[in-house]
Amino acid sequence: MAGREMTIFDVEKYNEKIAVTRKKASGAVLSAHNVSYTIKVASRFCSSEEKQILFDVTAIFKAGLTAVLGPTGSGKSSLLDILAGRRDNQRISGQLLLNGKPVPTNFKCMVGYVVQDDVVMGTLSVRENLTFSAALRLRASIKAAERKERINKVIKELGLEKCADTKVGNDFIRGVSGGERKRCNIGMELIISPQVLFLDEPTTGLDANTAKTVLLFLKRFLFHLFLYYVGLLESLICVVLLRKTIWRKNSCL
Repeated sequence: MAGREMTIFDVEKYNEKIAVTRKKASGAVLSAHNVSYTIKVASRFCSSEEKQILFDVTAIFKAGLTAVLGPTGSGKSSLLDILAGRRDNQRISGQLLLNGKPVPTNFKCMVGYVVQDDVVMGTLSVRENLTFSAALRLRASIKAAERKERINKVIKELGLEKCADTKVGNDFIRGVSGGERKRCNIGMELIISPQVLFLDEPTTGLDANTAKTVLLFLKRFLFHLFLYYVGLLESLICVVLLRKTIWRKNSCL
């Protein structure tokens, strides 16, 4: 996003404008209806026993940013994995709908999933990591010029222009900041233009300021899509799993 860096107060000024824009946009809706999930756990007295992880969960996720909050062991990660199609369907009951219809069999390929531990290669630059993800995940029919354009667009939208050609870094190589590293990881999922983006505790391992910056970035990024890309990416559903709420004065992120 070109120009000066937006603050949280700038974001609040967009709320009314975004509300009007959302009414004009069709918007995707992902919903879970009466979802239950059980697993088998080892028992001292018998071979195994079933444990209920989720029971009769119903939820609706509309276009925009949705946070799933809860303590450790409450089933947040299980719910996120089920929504993303990453769990064994034989132990899941209930129904998942996308825009009112059962999710397609290839739904897992249509979503982006940012795991807790950043899946990036420290020896590669930000641009090279995005290029690698594009080479693996985009259809072979997409031409090189279009891939390059998509990579450059993601870099711009994520505000990574200044560090695009800097190595991400690891324990032995000095690299980008923690927030830039996380944004690079998010970009590797956005490269496929997913309908739904899941983030599993994206603030894990970050200090308070960096964690707040990452969440603020997600809000700003989605607001930017709603304002400037109506009809193209306004239907993106972003589901963020958090262990706790990050507070600021009089409200929370």
